[in-house]
Amino acid sequence: MSDITLVDLTLFGCPMHYIKAREALKHIAIEESVDLLVNTGDAVDEVFNSLSQDGQECAITSSEGLTTTIRVRRKQ
Repeated sequence: MSDITLVDLTLFGCPMHYIKAREALKHIAIEESVDLLVNTGDAVDEVFNSLSQDGQECAITSSEGLTTTIRVRRKQ
């Protein structure tokens, strides 16, 4: 299994953080994971909920100050 890539989405607002997250998922195989670094707050809910609705498996792995890491396992 390869190392999990970290994608920094903190420079993007809505809806770009979600669009960039979807692009990152296109570059990994089904059942592989990517970590998404997002700004704590609404961005976490927006990215987490949108990717979950897309059928991806999401989990918050850390929340430190201004940033939160969401681990996404590609399911489709």
